[in-house]
Amino acid sequence: MRIRQRIRAMVLIATAVVAGPALGTDDARGWLERMGQALETLNYEGTLIQSQGADVAVMRIVHRVENGMPTERITAMDDVGREIIRQEEEVIFILPDEQAVMVGARGEKAVGMSPIRQQLGGSRFDDRYYKLTIATAGKLVGRTARLVTVQPTDTWRFGYRVWLDQETGIPLKIQIADRDGVVVEQLLFSEISLPERIPASAVQSSAKLDSYTWQRPPAATGPVAAPLANQGNWRALALPPGFSLKAVRSEKADKGTDVLEQLVYSDGVASVSVFIESGVAAAERGEGPSRMGAANAYTTDLSIHMITAVGEVPLDTVKAIARSIRPARTPGP
Repeated sequence: MRIRQRIRAMVLIATAVVAGPALGTDDARGWLERMGQALETLNYEGTLIQSQGADVAVMRIVHRVENGMPTERITAMDDVGREIIRQEEEVIFILPDEQAVMVGARGEKAVGMSPIRQQLGGSRFDDRYYKLTIATAGKLVGRTARLVTVQPTDTWRFGYRVWLDQETGIPLKIQIADRDGVVVEQLLFSEISLPERIPASAVQSSAKLDSYTWQRPPAATGPVAAPLANQGNWRALALPPGFSLKAVRSEKADKGTDVLEQLVYSDGVASVSVFIESGVAAAERGEGPSRMGAANAYTTDLSIHMITAVGEVPLDTVKAIARSIRPARTPGP
């Protein structure tokens, strides 16, 4: 699969309330921590609407917790009805239009995560780059809400507005906004319930999978996480303030001996994945941006390699990182 297809798959799956007086920053952090806990420990089900520019997707989410173990089923409410089922150790992608099932490891943070978990889940906010405030926010879907605003201090990252259910901490609405305050992506529950129990059948696929082709990705040959910037065969010579290397991956491409490498940079909230692919025909390489909702991508080439940086950050951020990628030098004796 070429890198543009990988990016498209990752982005796709991957995926007005007047505020009252602001309260305190510490309270805002506490509410976001409560949100993360609520999304993993509570039963909930509802209809989620995801807007990315002119594109709108509607999905049904069922999140069940039994004996402390969450299981989640996400179903696209369209003619195809693709599903994602997040189980104890695996994430299963069900593609009825292709009569295929793709399986990934649950431990991989970006694999099969619910859209509402992808935004701000497990974030580490650095006061140098983000300012947090909290306010009262009326009601959404019949539930009293609090509004947490995450405002970046520079132009290298996006801002967020999160409406949280006052009773449980569940996010009812999330907006991602650019430097001008324009919303580039929105997630909104049109209806939601939090039942005490959810039956196991509610998180099982509705498709008959006996005739489907099952696909499992090859195991990565490199480390999943690399805390040191000198690990791997590539590195960024210049990074926006606050970003550092968090993970390195390496695997063989679909055919031949060509290698696809991935570097993940993050500031604790926003992350950028850099893909370096060798053996790409010159006609497929080049330089330029692309965008889907809040996700920007920038592709450039270096010798025989195609380099693409993608993330839910401003275009200038992925462009700067992509253009600074160079082979890591091997230390001398």
